[in-house]
Amino acid sequence: MQLTLPFERNVTLVGSGPFEEIDLEMCLGLAPNLIAADGGANALFSLGYSSSAIIGDMDSVRADAIASHRGGFYNVDNQNTTDFEKCLTSISAPKLIGLGFLGGRLDHELANLSALVKFSNQKCVLIGLEDICFLSPLKFEIELPLGERVSLFPMGEVEGLSEGLLYPIKNLVFDPSLKIGTSNEVTDIVSLSFTKRKVLIIIPKKYLLNVLELL
Repeated sequence: MQLTLPFERNVTLVGSGPFEEIDLEMCLGLAPNLIAADGGANALFSLGYSSSAIIGDMDSVRADAIASHRGGFYNVDNQNTTDFEKCLTSISAPKLIGLGFLGGRLDHELANLSALVKFSNQKCVLIGLEDICFLSPLKFEIELPLGERVSLFPMGEVEGLSEGLLYPIKNLVFDPSLKIGTSNEVTDIVSLSFTKRKVLIIIPKKYLLNVLELL
């Protein structure tokens, strides 16, 4: 039977990759429900935080983190999915913020980016040391300062239209092996539309609140 943990408020999800404690504090202000994805519990234990649940196959959680945990343990024994995927399929919440899923091991990072597309029903923003990354809706509009960096990275073949970018994407066929859209610049209110939900948007993490309000 599929595990479902329902939350009425946003969830902060912590993985085993690198993150800054100041970002964790910021996330908890926006998403007060704290969940650890397997080995993410180790970092929370080291920082003195307690999550309401640990989700994963429990192969990375240290004994001291387990002993101190007072919330629930949800062992999802499926070797065909990553711990991040296990969380995405197990949590029902308005929005998710993920820390510790960008940076660190490159294979883990790529798998996490792929999961954003695979589980597009979740409104999830991943936070790295510099940037945030999220799957664009079919239509998305955001107001950012002129000259700010906006990167569009396709996770499959997709076409789109844009307004407010220095380099328009009209008549381009995005493909991760042929044509990508990194390091674009804001010239006006940014308006994007895509034929498929296959494009990741990457912008500086100081715009996290803006994005959460728009997703």
